[in-house]
Amino acid sequence: MSRSLIGSLAMVSALTMAGCGQSSGENTGATDPAKAAAEMAFQFQPGKYRTTVEFGKVEMPGMPPAMAGQMKSMMSQNTSTEYCVSPEQAARGLDVMKQQMGKGNCKFEKFNASNGEVDSVFTCQTAKGMDLRSASKGSYSATGSKVAVTSDMTIPGGKAMHIEQTVTMERIGDCTPG
Repeated sequence: MSRSLIGSLAMVSALTMAGCGQSSGENTGATDPAKAAAEMAFQFQPGKYRTTVEFGKVEMPGMPPAMAGQMKSMMSQNTSTEYCVSPEQAARGLDVMKQQMGKGNCKFEKFNASNGEVDSVFTCQTAKGMDLRSASKGSYSATGSKVAVTSDMTIPGGKAMHIEQTVTMERIGDCTPG
């Protein structure tokens, strides 16, 4: 399994949390107060953020032992990404994340968020023959989130994969001009 596929899995997991303003694949809008409240729940403060993905369990039935060992070794290392959320991006709220989700055939089957807790189910189908279903449960605030993600995917060739991971996003300071 390539690092790019692992990176893609991590990105999908991160988007699972980051894109949580959309509900059941429908557009959220100001006409529905519950949907508008869910969008407001995920407005992060401007600043520098770090997203860390920690893999807990990786299973792929039928995988040769050597390949399974290599995959577990690659996934046993946490991955972190740092980035800035500008005041303009923060003001746009989830619009930026929705644009990213719009690039794939993705939707939420379930989305519940209130009092700093989130519980959602996200599905995605790619043009490359991968199907993904991720269930996420965790907490959030204006400066970050911590979500347990359980993902089941089918990759080309009909192989199944089960991944359990924790995605943590935290504000680590102000952005510096660069």
